[in-house]
Amino acid sequence: MQPTAGPGAGEGRRRSAWLPRMAFGLGALMLLAGVISIAIGSGGPKPVRIGDLGPVQQLFGGIAQEGAELGDPDAEVTVSVFTDLRCTECADYQIATVDPLIEALGRTGQARFVLRHYSLGSEAMTLAAGAAVAAGEQGRQWQYADLLLRNLDVAGPEVDDQFLIDVADSLPELDVDLWETDRASDEVASVLEADEAEGAALRLQSDGPSVEVSGPAGTELLGTEPSAEEISAAVERVAQL
Repeated sequence: MQPTAGPGAGEGRRRSAWLPRMAFGLGALMLLAGVISIAIGSGGPKPVRIGDLGPVQQLFGGIAQEGAELGDPDAEVTVSVFTDLRCTECADYQIATVDPLIEALGRTGQARFVLRHYSLGSEAMTLAAGAAVAAGEQGRQWQYADLLLRNLDVAGPEVDDQFLIDVADSLPELDVDLWETDRASDEVASVLEADEAEGAALRLQSDGPSVEVSGPAGTELLGTEPSAEEISAAVERVAQL
C-alpha cells in the first residue's frame, strides 16, 4: 500500500519545480542586461574611434618639440602656421601641404614650425585649440592637433569635449590627467590670447589657414593656404642674408 501524501506535499512539489525555472529566468535577465550594457555603455557618451595614429607617430617621431614649436630650435627659419582646429579646410591643408613640409624641412633642420591658433569663424577660440596647447605642455601639441584634424570627420557637427578626450586617450605618451589639468590653466589661456592677438595684428583672412615665414633676411606673410612650393621658396629667400 502506497503511503498517502500529506496536504502540503503537492504545494511543496510545485514550489520545487518552479525554483529552477525562476533561477533560469533570473540568469537570462542578467545576461540580457549585460549585453545591453555592453552595447550602449553606462549611459554616458560613446567613445569615438580615433584612427590614423600610425602616420602621425611616424611623421613626428624623432623631431624635437616644445610647446608650439617643432623642429631644431636653432634653425634660422621659422614657419608659423595659423589654423583653426574645427575647420575641415584646415584639416585638408594640414594633411596635404603642412605635413609633407614638416618631413622635408622640419626633419632636416632647414626650418622649425610654430603652430598658432586663430579662429576663422565668428566664435572665439575653441576648446580644441586649448586641448592642443595643453598637449604642448607635454611636448605633444603637433601630434594632438594633427590627429584631431585627421579625425575631424568623425567628430560630428561639433568638436565636443568627449571627442577631445578620445584624441588625448589615443596618444600613448600623453598623461591625460595632467592634460586635463593644463586645459584649464592660465598658461594655456595666455597662449590662446597671444595667438589670437597676433593673428588679428597680421589681419589674417578668415577663409583658411595662413602661413608666415621668417628668417635672417626678413619676414614674408604668404596669406591663405599657400602651396608647398610657395612656402619652400619663401624659406629659401628669408634664409639668405
